[in-house]
Amino acid sequence: MKFSTTVFLGPVSRELVMPALTAALAPFDYNGEIREPFDPNAVWDRWWLPRTNRLPLRPERAGDVRALRVDGDDRERAAVAAPKGIIDFEALRRSARDYAAAGWDAWAGVVRAHPAPLPLAHFEAVYADEPGQAQREWPAQPAVQEVARHAETQEHPYFTFSLLTADPVAVFAGDREHYLAGIAAQAVATYAYVTLDGQWLTQFTDDRGWPAHVREMDRYLDSVPDDCVIASVQCHM
Repeated sequence: MKFSTTVFLGPVSRELVMPALTAALAPFDYNGEIREPFDPNAVWDRWWLPRTNRLPLRPERAGDVRALRVDGDDRERAAVAAPKGIIDFEALRRSARDYAAAGWDAWAGVVRAHPAPLPLAHFEAVYADEPGQAQREWPAQPAVQEVARHAETQEHPYFTFSLLTADPVAVFAGDREHYLAGIAAQAVATYAYVTLDGQWLTQFTDDRGWPAHVREMDRYLDSVPDDCVIASVQCHM
């Protein structure tokens, strides 16, 4: 499995990023000495610097020499490692939030035009002994059918097959602002992150689950100082 990992390194110079990164990841090397207790969700067998999904820099910091780039192009507004203060995390959050807001509003328009739909979980509970019936009745709802039609054409910007399979009724349930805040947090979250004190944290840490992992990483990112160097790596296990 390949996965993205964010490593918090502290205030190190660009020349020392790679040694610091190597040291921070070394305790989790599956090929090295196995730590006890062994956590299968906190190991890698190889890692590398990504050429995609890099960290966007603030426009005014595009040429900042403190940023480490894999291709050495100082004109590019992306890096694999840089001090937090010059990384444009807000742009990531804002873009994700704007897209999610438009999707929420599009679904709200569908709901207004049709009878209020019920989530798939409702039908699964009602037809607990007849799962096939739940799968027939849930998609028969007019609002769900409209999303399905758009998903089939693959032309709608928000109504996709991934939204349909996730159940739009459940996805867009609850408070709009709470939903958008969660999406914004996910925009800066990665499968794993390594803290300044050397902890490897994922959704499996203390069985906290993905939503809690996203919230905790978002909070941790906001808590570190602006001179803390943050690195993006790809791991495999």
